[in-house]
Amino acid sequence: MPKTKIVVTTVPFIDWNTPIVAPAYIKGILKKDVECVALDLNIEIYNKIKHDPDFRLYKEFFYHQIIHPKIYKQITSMLYHYMKRILEYNPTHIGLSLFSTDSQVFTAWLCTLLKKERPDIKIVIGGPGLTTLESRKVSFPLSLKQKKLIDNFIVGDASQSLIEYFVDNKKQTEDRKTAQQDPDFHNAVTPDFDDYNFLMYEYVRLPIVDSRGCVQKCEFCDVIEFWNKFQYLSAEVVFSQMQELIKKYNIYWFDFASSISNGNLVQFRKLIKIIADFNHEKPANKQIHWNGNFIIRPKGRHTDDLYKDIKQSNGHLLCGVESLSSKVRIALGKNFNNDDLDYHLEQCKKHKIKIDLLIIASYLSETDEDYKNALKWFDAHSEYANSIVERVQMTIPGLLAGTKLTAKTDKKDFDAKESKRVEHANQLTKKATECGFQVETFF
Repeated sequence: MPKTKIVVTTVPFIDWNTPIVAPAYIKGILKKDVECVALDLNIEIYNKIKHDPDFRLYKEFFYHQIIHPKIYKQITSMLYHYMKRILEYNPTHIGLSLFSTDSQVFTAWLCTLLKKERPDIKIVIGGPGLTTLESRKVSFPLSLKQKKLIDNFIVGDASQSLIEYFVDNKKQTEDRKTAQQDPDFHNAVTPDFDDYNFLMYEYVRLPIVDSRGCVQKCEFCDVIEFWNKFQYLSAEVVFSQMQELIKKYNIYWFDFASSISNGNLVQFRKLIKIIADFNHEKPANKQIHWNGNFIIRPKGRHTDDLYKDIKQSNGHLLCGVESLSSKVRIALGKNFNNDDLDYHLEQCKKHKIKIDLLIIASYLSETDEDYKNALKWFDAHSEYANSIVERVQMTIPGLLAGTKLTAKTDKKDFDAKESKRVEHANQLTKKATECGFQVETFF
């Protein structure tokens, strides 16, 4: 029997130009017991099509399995390229990591091709993109298994399950409706990026899995459906991983690969203080910089000293504002109003902290009056454009399986009002741009 050799890779499409952590994290778990190669092949596809004038046509394939004749040959070439890159390592097992449901279409096609070419190789899939919360009778991963396109799938935290599957040879399918969380998360391993080609990325920031789950319960988000308990690493463990990665790769830029970086405010304060002290009097290229999703809290919860340390630690905050209506935002699960948002913006301006604003244009409960006020908000806050607000990430509502929003929403009515939501989102994007903001749209 051949020695176990696993190739783990991301699967398109992830609209991302920085390293993705899952394969490196899995290699960190398995490398002591089996040979493992960790690849982020999504970046190779992203780089091929990101500037293509037919970019939207590719997205229609990845998201909806619509194959336009104009790009048929390119899609075929993409699939064969992926297969070739995986098979060049001659693996006994292939692990496909699905970051979101946007990876499902490519996964099904790739597995079909791999099974035809090398039926002897075992294929295992995992990641949030399996989405076993959907209402259909047979889940996506189980449907692939029934068609013999994969050999198994793993739901939820991989730490224990991967060891059981690849090292202890326990082959049971994990077909659960909820993800199993790793009780030993506080001892999380450091990701291993040895197989990544950092020259492929526009921005080289190393992701660290600093927490699981979220302390908020936003109705549109499926994180709390998968991870019902918020887990976090201590400040000391996170900083230790940073030091290990700096020493190994000479890279000082990090992404917190989690839903929230400041969910545990005690540990967050401690961590950024440690980083700020580390950065003191060092040249800029030897200072730690980090990006993280950041909860805006009611005024006063985040002190002036906290913002000072965020600046000294070179933090870049991704702030989930969602709706620009206080009433709508609080009702959907974000517990801060527009006065709190203004306080946050003022503090970031005072301390020169760079941020992104994440906005869901035309949230389902917004009224026409809310739409008008959202347009006025950008006029009133244009002073932050191209200063502390580096980018506004604009999207429209979606219905994710298993969420509270999906449960309470009439799908037919939701679809019927889609054009109106898109129209407002376009108006809001135009207004923000006119006010000087850099806007990136995801709709």
